[in-house]
Amino acid sequence: MRVTGNTVYEHDSQGEVLVIDIHHVFDEYDLETGSGELHSRVVRYTSNWDGYGPMPGSIQVTPTDDFREQVGDQLRTFEPLEPQTKTDE
Repeated sequence: MRVTGNTVYEHDSQGEVLVIDIHHVFDEYDLETGSGELHSRVVRYTSNWDGYGPMPGSIQVTPTDDFREQVGDQLRTFEPLEPQTKTDE
């Protein structure tokens, strides 16, 4: 199963969760060549969000393999709202 960012999934213990993104964690990374020794991949996700995105302090991180074991079906794509600012006219 491929896990993608900005997607809501059904999680075994947490209900609906929003996957924010997938991060690659490197042991070493060379900025000159743009490559490195990959250590692992992790999923950043939250079970607490509003229409704009994750609530502060609610983001969790877990290895992708562990996340796949606990997640069910993809429910929907998350479309964040655009902040609306008022202007003095």
